[in-house]
Amino acid sequence: MKEILGHYITKIEGHGKLKVDFSKERAELHVDEGERLFEGLVLGRIYEDAPLISARICGVCPTAHTFAAIDALENALDIKVPEYIADYRRIMLSLQIFQSHVLHLFFLAAPDYLNIDSALDLAEKNPEVFQIVLDLKRLADEGIELIGGRSIHPVTPVVGGFTKLPDYRKLLLYRNRLEKNLVHAVEAAKLFAKFHYPHMEREREYLSLQDSSYPLIGEEVVSSAGKNFKVSDYQKNISEKVNSYSTAKFSTKDGKGFMVGSIARVNLKFQLLNKMALEIAKGQFPSNNPFKNNLAQAVEMVHFMEEIILLIDKVKGADVSASRINYEVKSGKGAGCIEAPRGLLFHYYELNSKGIIVNCDIITPTAQNLTSIEDDADELLKISHHLSRKEQERQIEMLIRAYDPCITCSVH
Repeated sequence: MKEILGHYITKIEGHGKLKVDFSKERAELHVDEGERLFEGLVLGRIYEDAPLISARICGVCPTAHTFAAIDALENALDIKVPEYIADYRRIMLSLQIFQSHVLHLFFLAAPDYLNIDSALDLAEKNPEVFQIVLDLKRLADEGIELIGGRSIHPVTPVVGGFTKLPDYRKLLLYRNRLEKNLVHAVEAAKLFAKFHYPHMEREREYLSLQDSSYPLIGEEVVSSAGKNFKVSDYQKNISEKVNSYSTAKFSTKDGKGFMVGSIARVNLKFQLLNKMALEIAKGQFPSNNPFKNNLAQAVEMVHFMEEIILLIDKVKGADVSASRINYEVKSGKGAGCIEAPRGLLFHYYELNSKGIIVNCDIITPTAQNLTSIEDDADELLKISHHLSRKEQERQIEMLIRAYDPCITCSVH
């Protein structure tokens, strides 16, 4: 294999590099992070530790891991929480996606389309826009802290509910700030809609959760190929393999790569987008262009800001003093799945009669997307013969960034 992109790819989370053989039009994504073995770290621990420990898999999406673990454990213990607790969880998951998308879109992806090297150049050339970006990121952080206790690695979410919930008056003040800043997210999304994305169309299977509204939490995975399956059956449908050149596992379904994340959710559940987000997405989706995952994230940034406002209105009047329900600890096993910023996040736990974890399995969104990333890189090589080698390399790096890979999650 001729090492063309031997350097680490910049503006992604973690350490990964692409090795390309231009003569064979073949690419390999080499993940060089060390495995951290979180699935083994939780064994022998009491079930309540799993959400706290698994949140440390990632500093970008700890809220997602927290709730995926809680969902799986509640299924293992046959716990059903009241609707208002589920709604507070939806607020936090919406905030998590909003928070992550702002970070990726403006600090990592946007420089590819604005002809600048980094977000620092944006700060110099357009400080007003840069300040708006910082304000949106700070707003998302503050929302997670308001409900979760802190903006990174939240502490209030637990099995059965929350240790405490915020005073609704504080939540209402936060809601009004969101509404005031929504216009900035809309303008940002419109900017991404105007970007010139490299032309590339490759059909593949898309997966997202089936939910009562736009996907966040659910018990069934829906497929663009019509091959839906229950979350509890995810291990029968998604296979993982180890490639010799990578410390991350690569996932396949029916022997092929597939894609999860923003573009999968928008493609599959387009009509469930909230009003402002739907207007931006019209005419752009469905799409088989992976570069448009950036635009899908921008659409979702607007959607989830709208969703948080609606959910805060919905939980008005809930008894926040009853933030956690009682339940019985027993043996059991359960799988859970939530929509993380980058797509489906599966957690699975088996407990003994004392609530001690005896088995654990986690499949992250990036691990599910790795095969598709390589397949797309191969396709891009095939259709870009007319470009210079330098431009081919640039577009391949743009492609990988468009997936918004979280390398540390992939080697959990």
